[in-house]
Amino acid sequence: MEEKEKKQEEVKKSTEGTNNTVKETKSTEKKTNAKRNDTSKQEGDKKKENSKVKGKVTVEGKKSKKAPIITAIVIIAIIILAIVLYVVFANGPKGVVEGMFNALKNGDYDKVNEYINYNEVISSSDILDSESLDEETMNLLFEKLSWKITETTKEENTASVTVEVTNKNFRTIIANYMQNALRVAFSGQELSDAEMENYLLEELRNEDVETTTTTQTINLTKQDGKWVINTTDTNLIDILLPGLNEAVNSLS
Repeated sequence: MEEKEKKQEEVKKSTEGTNNTVKETKSTEKKTNAKRNDTSKQEGDKKKENSKVKGKVTVEGKKSKKAPIITAIVIIAIIILAIVLYVVFANGPKGVVEGMFNALKNGDYDKVNEYINYNEVISSSDILDSESLDEETMNLLFEKLSWKITETTKEENTASVTVEVTNKNFRTIIANYMQNALRVAFSGQELSDAEMENYLLEELRNEDVETTTTTQTINLTKQDGKWVINTTDTNLIDILLPGLNEAVNSLS
C-alpha cells in the first residue's frame, strides 16, 4: 500500500510539473506574441509617420519653390508702378515746377533752362543783368530759397500751381545796396560798374538780411504734349526774388 501511494504521489508531482511547464510555455508564447504585435504596430506607426513627413516635405518643398517666384513678381510690379508714377508726376505741372525750383536751388542753370529761359527772366529786372552775374552771385540769389506747393489745378491744356516761396527779402537787399551807392556818390567819388557789383555782392552775402514768404501762382501750358511754365503771364521775378520789383519801382 505504501509503495502504491508513493507511486501515485510521484505521478501527481510529475503531472503538476508538466502542467506548470505547459503554463510557463504558454505564458512565454503570449509575451512573445504581444511583443511581436507591439513591434509590428510601432513599425506601422513609423511607416505612417514617415509617409506623412514625406508628404509634408513635398508640399513644403513646392511652397518654398513658389515663394521666391511670387516675391520676384511682386518686386517687378512695384518697380514698374514706381517708374510709371515717376514719369507721370515728373512731367506733370507739379513735377515741372518742382524741377525748376530744385534746379535753381542746386545751381544747375542748364537744367533750369529746360523749364524757363533763365537769362531772359533775370534780365527782365532793371537791377540784375544775367550776362554780368558770375556763378557765385547767381548762387547767392537762391541759397535760402525754399518752397511748398499747396495746390495744383489742371485742365486740358492749361494748369496753375500755387506755391509758397521763401527767399531773401530783396527789397531790403536793394535798399541797403542803394544806400551804400548813394553815400559814396554824395561823397564825390565816382563808382565803376565793378564797384557797384561789389556793393550788391556784399548785400547778397549779408547774413542779417531777413527772409520773406509769399504765396504765388505759376501758370503752365501744354505744348507738344509737354507742360511748360508760361513766362508771359507769370511774373517769375516776384516769385523767385520777392521784393525786387517793388524795390526797383520805389526807386523810380
